[in-house]
Amino acid sequence: MCLFGAFLYWELMRRFAGLAPRLAEGAKDVAIYRRTGEAILAGEVPYRDFFIEYPPGSLLAFVPPALFTESRETYASLFASEMALVLVAALALTAYAARSLGRLWLLPAAVFVAAAVLLYPVAVTRYDAVVALSFAAATALACGRFRSKRAVGATAGSVALLAAWASLGLGAAAKLVPALAALPLALFAGREERTFGGVARGGLGGLVVFGGVVVAFFVPAILFGGGGFIESFTYHADRGLQIESLGASVLMKLGYVNATSFEFGAVDVRGLGVGLVSFLSFPVTGVLLAVTAAAAYREWRGGRFGPGQFPRFAAALVLAFLIGSKVLSPQYVIWLLPLVPLSASGLWSVGVSAVFLSVCWMTTQIYPYHYFEIMNSRPPGTDILLGRNLLLVVLWGLMLSLPSEDKRKDEPANPITEQAGTA
Repeated sequence: MCLFGAFLYWELMRRFAGLAPRLAEGAKDVAIYRRTGEAILAGEVPYRDFFIEYPPGSLLAFVPPALFTESRETYASLFASEMALVLVAALALTAYAARSLGRLWLLPAAVFVAAAVLLYPVAVTRYDAVVALSFAAATALACGRFRSKRAVGATAGSVALLAAWASLGLGAAAKLVPALAALPLALFAGREERTFGGVARGGLGGLVVFGGVVVAFFVPAILFGGGGFIESFTYHADRGLQIESLGASVLMKLGYVNATSFEFGAVDVRGLGVGLVSFLSFPVTGVLLAVTAAAAYREWRGGRFGPGQFPRFAAALVLAFLIGSKVLSPQYVIWLLPLVPLSASGLWSVGVSAVFLSVCWMTTQIYPYHYFEIMNSRPPGTDILLGRNLLLVVLWGLMLSLPSEDKRKDEPANPITEQAGTA
């Protein structure tokens, strides 16, 4: 595990050092992170004294590099190192979750490392590694719950589950998306009693912890940021159809896109059908999330919602969001790093991992290598973009159709219990 972690850190930093300045210290996102960190250290209040489009939990990632740097180059390097270390921590938690599920940890760890390295242009120049860490911690705690519960006691298992909720709360305070995993975690918490009342009782304490963590970040932002904090949400609601989204890639392939524009820090498309696709994005995303939730509910009603189902349906919900959203930035794929490798076992895990690694490779081909072609609606960039987005749909379908594992295999055996039974 130490070798895996050391290699991941070294390879990410080596590739970061080889990035062109416009992709590293000159990147728009890194510039925002630096300005935010320096402004906070200068005594300015986020949202009130300066606008920032990110939730308040993200500020924890922006300030530390600003404490030790005075130039954009050194800030970018320290920020990249910070995110590389966050990914190493997420890798270790993913391996632990695999072991807690009774699986060999080598394949999920190797897939995590390979995927993170393939995403190197954005892996350490965006703060989305924090979201990956949140998912990894929640998965490790949820999957390790029964190991703790059986070895130490019911109290330890309950504490582990509440800690999983807290981890999702921290992730949601940083980028909202981890809130999607609240549903599968609630189903997992109420799995012993297959009624809605059982889910409510099993997930009530966790939801209180989750909400408490989010409130601890959001309330000060509202009190001190006021209208600026509200504007950070309306900012995203007003965004157009991003060029990398599934809808935009289909319109480009059909020849309906005739122009692009740079707004809200991203490239949006213009042309026939763009307004309709953008308008339908919200209801389509809602339908995809509802279908995914229904599949999770079916597994839960059938008594098959063990610990291994949590990363599977967390990944499915994230994928549903990515497919339907009108914004699909390359760094969003980082969210799936700890989830997809744990979503299946056996031969299924090999197939799922192959699709996921293909998605990661094509994402880097889209940005930065073929981005200029895509902006001008020219192949092969447009073909790669459409292919990547269709693979995301395939991956979502796989998450919904994976065979359910036997409940007894989903829970690690207790050596003490086995020995007592044998005696």
